[in-house]
Amino acid sequence: MNNRLRFSMMMVVVALAGFPAVAPGETHEHRLRIAPEASCAVTDALPARVASLPKFSRALLSGRKVRIVAIGSSSTQGVGASAPNRTYPAQLRALLELALPASDFDMVNLGIGGEVAAATAERLRLEIPKLNPDLVIWQVGTNDALRGVSPDDYQRTLRAALGFLKARGDETLLVGMQWTRKFSANPNYLAVRDATARVAGEQGVTLVSRYDAMRRLADLTGREDLISPDQLHMNDRGYRCLAEQVAATLSRALVDEDLAGARTLALYVPQ
Repeated sequence: MNNRLRFSMMMVVVALAGFPAVAPGETHEHRLRIAPEASCAVTDALPARVASLPKFSRALLSGRKVRIVAIGSSSTQGVGASAPNRTYPAQLRALLELALPASDFDMVNLGIGGEVAAATAERLRLEIPKLNPDLVIWQVGTNDALRGVSPDDYQRTLRAALGFLKARGDETLLVGMQWTRKFSANPNYLAVRDATARVAGEQGVTLVSRYDAMRRLADLTGREDLISPDQLHMNDRGYRCLAEQVAATLSRALVDEDLAGARTLALYVPQ
């Protein structure tokens, strides 16, 4: 490991107090810490399944460009963001670059607004073999729920696509559906949300519980300002909070031995 990378990985930890999702009783330690924006802060951790990401962990120490493919629909494309650098993939890349200034990240944004899981799965089969990423982040579920795709059909699609990625040796992080009061009582919305968690559990894939995090934040603070006026797409602040949540979840998935004894990764976020 080069000295710059070793130094960045041994930086003093900044307190983690934001929008993270970690599983109760999870044995992994945080390896990547963030100083969150106040608008993302909650008082306690939120549940999520966390699976180890050894391939991604090794890539962080490889000295080469680390490629992350973010795929999904409008939340990945960045509908509602004021500029391309305000999308959640762009803000996640910025957070990772602050943590690891010696590393070079290639964040490939393959978001297409309005796309259902079946269409994304077709693109995955075409694009991922060509890109060979170190990590796939798949944001999924919302459009299936709103377009009336049955939870059973959705589960089959998700299960098959995750199986394809696993067979290739790709590591995947799932980003679940957003919470918004407009759809919080929609039966199919809730059923697809639950189906996502069920398949993630079956496949041993990490799920970023965006729905639970956003609902919890609204319950604790009374604020619902992470969503655009259409009450569906996220805004700059919402994408920032999602980027923090993904970063915090990744911090629980890094593998100790592949970090060569590093104590932590620290993210310094200007306030």
